[in-house]
Amino acid sequence: MTPSVGITASDSRIVGFIFPVYMGGLPGIVRRFLESYPFRKGVYYFSIGTYYTYKGCAVSVVDKIMSGKGVRLDYGYNLPTVGNCLKEYEVSSVRRTKILERAELYTSRIIDDLKKGKRKKPFPYCRLSDLLHKGLFNAFFSRSHLNFSLENGCMGCGVCERVCPVNNITLKNGVPRWGTGCEACHACVHWCPRNVIQIGKSKGRLQYHHPAVKRTMLYRVE
Repeated sequence: MTPSVGITASDSRIVGFIFPVYMGGLPGIVRRFLESYPFRKGVYYFSIGTYYTYKGCAVSVVDKIMSGKGVRLDYGYNLPTVGNCLKEYEVSSVRRTKILERAELYTSRIIDDLKKGKRKKPFPYCRLSDLLHKGLFNAFFSRSHLNFSLENGCMGCGVCERVCPVNNITLKNGVPRWGTGCEACHACVHWCPRNVIQIGKSKGRLQYHHPAVKRTMLYRVE
């Protein structure tokens, strides 16, 4: 399933695309958005890819997609931050704090660069890295909908349904059901107020979201 919101070009002179890096590449929903976005010449475009351990060539892929539409990325940056893939790992509270403190410093530099209109080209596109991302992601996450489990304690609040960016979760008789279009963002796992949604080996691992983000910010615009 796909979001119900259409894609229109921003009339701003500065447009940015910020996304989480998935195994060194773009999340599917981000790639599809960029491939459909009506880019305009004369606009300052920037892109920030947030990653935990492996940044790959994600930002370079953004530039490649744009080049196919007659424009180029003016500023590209890879921002290290806290990983949230509970299916595979957990980041301790202590490490989270250190990573976020460092990310704040990087973010301040990025903001300063953007205000000054600086140019920072990403590394050249690497087809091998892009193919590696697609292979790894398909191997580990393409069937994520098969790995969800629901423990006792669900109160049918619908938070999981509302934070899913692709309408992949529906409540049936107050119980969440996952479709086949999961983007592996893990929002439903991290935002469950009862912590009863699990995926893979997530049981017992700490939920995470950036302390400045509220779940209502993620609710879809209908």
